[in-house]
Amino acid sequence: MGKILIIEDSKVAQAQLTDILEKEFSLEFRENGRQGISSAHSNLPDLILLDIHLPRMNGYDVCKLLKNDADTREIPIIFITAMDAEKERVKGFEAGAVDYIVKPFYPQELLARVRTHMAAIRENRQALELEKLKLFKEMSVALSHEINNPLTAVYGFLYVLEKELVEPEEKIKTSLLHIRKEVERIRDIVAKLANASRISQTDYAGDAKMIDLHDI
Repeated sequence: MGKILIIEDSKVAQAQLTDILEKEFSLEFRENGRQGISSAHSNLPDLILLDIHLPRMNGYDVCKLLKNDADTREIPIIFITAMDAEKERVKGFEAGAVDYIVKPFYPQELLARVRTHMAAIRENRQALELEKLKLFKEMSVALSHEINNPLTAVYGFLYVLEKELVEPEEKIKTSLLHIRKEVERIRDIVAKLANASRISQTDYAGDAKMIDLHDI
């Protein structure tokens, strides 16, 4: 279920938006700009509905602050306004909004606009994931080629070493066995990378992520 942050101080408008949207989307309400900005950072909604005429900080300024922040600039913002004036629409688009909804709300139009933007968000994310997977597979194939060449040489030297040591000591024999197992493990990892059909990540340290080779 898509998450929508609604920054709107009117209780009547909040109730109307709830009636229209709550069956399809997860809604969170904030009544002023500062609260809305804080919530956008902490919860990262999929879409923001933003009233222009808010107490203390108007919607234009809220929009500009969100668009100037790397963490929130990609979140689409739809302005809510009671004034359907061209000057106001232009000012909103210049601030970074993607659309306008005019009060009083027409339920079918409002729902259609929100659905359209949420569908576009999903499509953009899917396209980004496909692009990441394409790049990942290209890198994997290149790494596979570069690693397999020296790995083949290691296999060859290991084979010669095992043949020349007719009756090796148990310690040496065990060490050679471990080397072969680890070399085979490297080959399996390379094969997984080359044939990956998805990218799975896991937490590493701090904010860093790493590819989970057990889940690709």
